[in-house]
Amino acid sequence: MLLDHLTSAQLSEWEAYDRLDPIGTWREEYRTAKLCSVIDNNFRWAHGKKGTEMTKPVDYMPDWDMSDTKTSVKKQSPNEIKEFLLRFAKVHNKQIERQKKVRNTPPIKKQK
Repeated sequence: MLLDHLTSAQLSEWEAYDRLDPIGTWREEYRTAKLCSVIDNNFRWAHGKKGTEMTKPVDYMPDWDMSDTKTSVKKQSPNEIKEFLLRFAKVHNKQIERQKKVRNTPPIKKQK
């Protein structure tokens, strides 16, 4: 592993370099956000109302720090999960039966 061969000073140097010129995930996300912003702004310019505010790449950056949000996740009980999966299986099985019926019907003859 690379960390086994790096000294503490080398690791600190790479961390400092990454802060100045990020490599990896953040940079990829920023490039994608920039592209999304350009595409959105082109559509806003061509089809939007006059005076529509243009977007910035930051508007498309994911916010991985969820500490600021006040979203609560509803926890499901095992029975709720079981009921959901049974309903899903029932609907899925009905679709399969419908497909079998469609495949088994004889072709319609054209009348002259």
